[in-house]
Amino acid sequence: MLTTVQKLQPQSKDTKRKKFRKWFFISIFPLLIFYTIFISPLLEPYIEANIFSLIRDVKVEKFNYLTPVYATSSEGGKYSLSAIQDRNELEKIRSKTKYYVEDPRVLAMSKFLSDYNSPMQPYAEVFVVEADRYGLDWRLIAGISGVESAFGNICPEGSHNGWGWRGINRNEDGWSIFASWEDAIVHITERMALGYGTDLTPFDIESTYCPPCGEAFGHPWANGVTRYMNELNYYLNNLEKI
Repeated sequence: MLTTVQKLQPQSKDTKRKKFRKWFFISIFPLLIFYTIFISPLLEPYIEANIFSLIRDVKVEKFNYLTPVYATSSEGGKYSLSAIQDRNELEKIRSKTKYYVEDPRVLAMSKFLSDYNSPMQPYAEVFVVEADRYGLDWRLIAGISGVESAFGNICPEGSHNGWGWRGINRNEDGWSIFASWEDAIVHITERMALGYGTDLTPFDIESTYCPPCGEAFGHPWANGVTRYMNELNYYLNNLEKI
């Protein structure tokens, strides 16, 4: 049978352990606070600067990259640049290289004329180039042809005159005859720019270009030209949809 002392011994040990744990946890908090405030700011930069750099040096990573052409000192024996240095080889490369730069206005004009079944569609670029040459609105000459001849579909046979133009090379009826659609576009663009100026609207031009239209109710000529010019704007702004 256990004595009273023996019964109390385990309780004494448990009490000591509890006291130790209590004082351990109480003392650890001040240490953590001291470390965070005073030691950590000094120790962590040292760890980052030295230990981490050692880890990075040991770790090997491979990257795919292009060595600059001028950096030939280390790779000089492995690669030859003779083909690039040879002018004949360069000329062969250039001869097979084509560059296509298309003005979006040309694309819009081409699609626009095509949708109206115009015989002038192959000359879409001429409309734009000649207008730029004289500072004229690139849509104006095509717009006038829409009102005057349904874009070249209704005009004297063989005249290439889709503008009702009465100037050079007149036939017996007084209409100008042009050798081609390109000649007509070039000539009429020039005469419009020089004769009417480059900043007039269809409403400013109407009374001179088509006097009866200028007196007509509703200005059908000017409104018609303006409508086609606005359509060309729509084509230009929606090339990806048309």
